[in-house]
Amino acid sequence: MSKIGEKIAAKLKSVGNAEFLDDTTQNPVSVPFWELSFLPIGILIYRFKQFLKIASLYAVFISLLAFISQTSYVCGLYNSENAFLGCQYSLVGYIIFFLLRLLITAMFLRIWYKTAVCGGTINYREMFTLTKTDWKIWCGMLIVIFFVCLPAISMYLLLERVPNPDWRIESLFFAIASSGFWLPFIGLRYSAVFAFVLSEEKRPNLGMFWQRTTGNTLKIIVSLTLMVILNAIVFMYFASAASYMIEHVSVFGEVISEWLYSVIYLLMAASFCSLAIIQKEALFSWYAVNK
Repeated sequence: MSKIGEKIAAKLKSVGNAEFLDDTTQNPVSVPFWELSFLPIGILIYRFKQFLKIASLYAVFISLLAFISQTSYVCGLYNSENAFLGCQYSLVGYIIFFLLRLLITAMFLRIWYKTAVCGGTINYREMFTLTKTDWKIWCGMLIVIFFVCLPAISMYLLLERVPNPDWRIESLFFAIASSGFWLPFIGLRYSAVFAFVLSEEKRPNLGMFWQRTTGNTLKIIVSLTLMVILNAIVFMYFASAASYMIEHVSVFGEVISEWLYSVIYLLMAASFCSLAIIQKEALFSWYAVNK
């Protein structure tokens, strides 16, 4: 049992520090199921104290942005009329808040990767310096969100379509509109690309990602499902606690709830990034060491 624990600790310690497999081979890599499914959770637990230090600080700025833009977590609850500093329901205002929050998240993920994942020290000056990497992470997250929204877009297009009497046009429309249901599964095989953005390394060609993930698609889907379930459980307990605090502790409870919501939001962002990080390490680093 101790040997298993030592092996897991060694792999978690090597995350972000393992030598990148820089070659041109495109052979499939069979990644153990437990690595893809449970090591992403291990990343979050291994240096959780470091995560809390960083997330707590960035959560303050996200919370301030939410209150100033009047789009706080409380605005989505039943008693939103009592929200601190009020609420506004402008679509343009929410989009601006969403994009700015995503930029703060990008800065957080860069620092989180260097410190909580790779074991580096916290540089507070670097934490609040907007870099080129932050913009790359920001763009990457927008691409991921677009893929996540594809099924909903496809469903909307199919429900709102007006049937065309020409079966060829109707078939073509259906083929294009329904592609949103399967394209996200294709995109999952390229999840490790995001980890290369975080590590600021030059990524291999996209064909290598496709070849090396052959036979691992189901494992990737299972690991993603497991992370979604864990995040849902955490948020469910938070929602219950937040409702109680907002109802019984008034303004102070609302401020604390907003801050906790921001911390959990950053935890969710880090959890899904950890999936990409483990894929990168398993497909392009550890495999070379264990070969």
